Amino acid sequence: MLPELNANYSISSKQIDQFWNEGFIYLKEVLNQDEIKIYGDIIRKTANKRINDNKLEPVSEGAFYQTLNLRFDSPEMMKFCLAERFGGIVSQLLNIESVRIYHEQVLFKPSGGNQTHWHQDQFYWPLDSNLVVGMWMPIVDCNNEMGTIRFVKSSHRYGDQKGDVISKNSHLIFDSFIKKENLEIIEIESCNAGDCTFHFGWTAHGAGPNLSERMREAMIVSFFADGTRVGELYNQARVNDAKYFLGGKATGELADSDLNTVVYKKSSLEN
Repeated sequence: MLPELNANYSISSKQIDQFWNEGFIYLKEVLNQDEIKIYGDIIRKTANKRINDNKLEPVSEGAFYQTLNLRFDSPEMMKFCLAERFGGIVSQLLNIESVRIYHEQVLFKPSGGNQTHWHQDQFYWPLDSNLVVGMWMPIVDCNNEMGTIRFVKSSHRYGDQKGDVISKNSHLIFDSFIKKENLEIIEIESCNAGDCTFHFGWTAHGAGPNLSERMREAMIVSFFADGTRVGELYNQARVNDAKYFLGGKATGELADSDLNTVVYKKSSLEN
């Protein structure tokens, strides 16, 4: 029987302040060892089947294997991606009543995989709100030799930097931005399977190359505040995302398609 992943993970006011000040937070044991063993195996098998069946190659200049919307492949994946625990954490961090899923994906960085260049997620995600969060969860124990995630501290405060898709060009844009604003880079040195980072959609981030002999397997689920509207579709990435992850919604419409399930509603759980 699959673990329920109920909304039982509490965030302190100090952690919430840190998240808003720095644009990200690292949380330990969001899934315990038993939970991540079960769900990690499900994620790995589902992702590898996609990768092998479709003969996928690493994308973003050789940084990682990527495949999205895995929750539609099985009830087990759907249960994981819509877990109240994740939505409950986002609700606490953002101080909002109701949370919707945007999408989910695996990013598997192979041995020898290149660095993940600096970028902002909301370059891709056309959501007219700052209340947008990405969760990054390794399903294997990781150290920085494997290319763990890294963040540009407090970069979310500067909003949209009009970057680029994940590429050498995006890296140059954000390298210049980091130097100009004298911002600090924070790398997660090591983390265990089931630990998570949560970051704002405008927080610049990336990852180092995988210098180890192991696959760096990470699961990403992205969320936004219920009531958010679709933002401007000012690049092709946003046009594509609106089509595939927002049910074809247009700029100004509520982002409430059937794809964007409510994963957590505070009042319904309190009553």
